[in-house]
Amino acid sequence: MLLHNFLVRERDRSVIRWNVSPAVDQLRKEFREWLSQQQVPSGGGDSSLERFVETGRAWQSRLAQSQWVAVHWPKEFGGRGLSLVEEAVVQEELVRASSPQLLGLFGLTMVGPVLIAHGSKQQKERYLRKILTAEEVWCQGFSEPGAGSDLAAVRTKAERTDGGFLVTGQKTWTSFAHVADWCFALCRTSEPGVEEGVPKKSKHEGLTYLLIDMKSPGISTRPLQQISGDSEFNEVFFDRVFVPDASVVGEVGKGWSIALSTLMYERVVLTFARQLQSEVLLRSLLAKERELSTSERVELAENVARATAVRALAYEHLDLYASGASPGPEGSMDKLLWSESFQDLCKFAVRLTGIRAAVELGHPNGAHDDMHRYLYSRGRTIAAGTSEIQRSIIAERLLKLPRLSFGRAR
Repeated sequence: MLLHNFLVRERDRSVIRWNVSPAVDQLRKEFREWLSQQQVPSGGGDSSLERFVETGRAWQSRLAQSQWVAVHWPKEFGGRGLSLVEEAVVQEELVRASSPQLLGLFGLTMVGPVLIAHGSKQQKERYLRKILTAEEVWCQGFSEPGAGSDLAAVRTKAERTDGGFLVTGQKTWTSFAHVADWCFALCRTSEPGVEEGVPKKSKHEGLTYLLIDMKSPGISTRPLQQISGDSEFNEVFFDRVFVPDASVVGEVGKGWSIALSTLMYERVVLTFARQLQSEVLLRSLLAKERELSTSERVELAENVARATAVRALAYEHLDLYASGASPGPEGSMDKLLWSESFQDLCKFAVRLTGIRAAVELGHPNGAHDDMHRYLYSRGRTIAAGTSEIQRSIIAERLLKLPRLSFGRAR
C-alpha cells in the first residue's frame, strides 16, 4: 500500500519515524488473507441505488459475521476491542481489495460509538448489532435550512406528548435519508427564552438527541440533485412524528454535548474512511506515470507527498485516541486538510484527462470518471462542516486565538 506505514512511533531524539508494529502487521496479514478467500463485490455493472443498497447490506453482513466491521468497538458489542489504528488498517485493506464503501458507514463510525458512550443498556441491545450487519442503515439529521454551520440554531421542534415527543420541522443535506431505516437527529425541546432583552440561557441548551424511525408516519423525503448528477442528499420533513421516550439518548435538553461527540467522530473516524478515496485515485494516477510529462510527474509527486503528510497526521491522532483520549477538535485538521487536498488531487486528474473528462460525463460508465469525482469533491469541503468552520475551530480551540468582532479581539 502507498500510504500505510505510519502506525507505531519510534522516537529518536527529535525525530519521529512511523513503522508498522508486529501486532498490526499480523492483523493486516490476517485480514488480507480473509479477503483473498472472498468474492469482493464489484463497483461495475448495475449502478442503481437499489443494487447499491442490496449489495452493500450483503457485503457488510459478511464482514460482520467474521468480525471485520468496527474492530475498534468493544468486544461486548460485537467489535474486537482494538484501537482506531487497527480500524484504519482494515479500511486500507478494503481499499486495496477494491471493496465498495461500506453501506452503514454513518452507523459504524458515528452512531455506534455515541451509543456505546452515551446510550442506555436497552438502546445498545436494540441498535448496535443491526448497525454492524447493516440490517439497519442510519442517516444524520443535524443540518437545517437555517442551521448549517451554526448547528445550535436548529429549529426542528420536539414537543412533549404522552410517552414521548412529537417532532415537527425540516432537515436538509441528509445523506441517504431516502434509503435509511433510522435517523439520529438533534431537535429543540425547549426555547432559550429572553428576560428584559437578555437570553436567560444559551441556545445550546434545550436541544435533545433523538433516534427516529424513518418509517414513522409523518416523515417525507425529497432527494436533492447535486452538480455531479447524483441524488445522495435529501431534504427530510417531519410532521408531528411521534418519537418515544426510549429513543432519547442521554438527558432531555442536554443533547448538545452528544451532538459534539458525534461530530468529533465524524471528523476523525469517518474522515479517515473518506481519505482512502485519495489513495484510490493516486494509485490510478501512479499507474500512468510513464505517460506523464516531467512537470506532470512533479505535480503528481507533490500530491503524493501531501496525501502522505495528511495521512500521517491522521494516524498521529488515531494513535492519540488509542491511548485513551476521546476525539476532539484536532479532527478539524484532518477534515480540512483531507477535503482540500482531495479536491486539488481531483482537479489535477481532470487536467490530465483534458476535454474528454467533460465530454464523457454522463456516459453509462461515467460514475467513476475524473469529472464526476471532481464534482463530488467540491462537496467534501462543505459536508461535515465547511473549510471556513474548520479553520475557525482550529484557530479558537487548538491555537487559542482570540475571536474577532468588528475588527477587534474579544
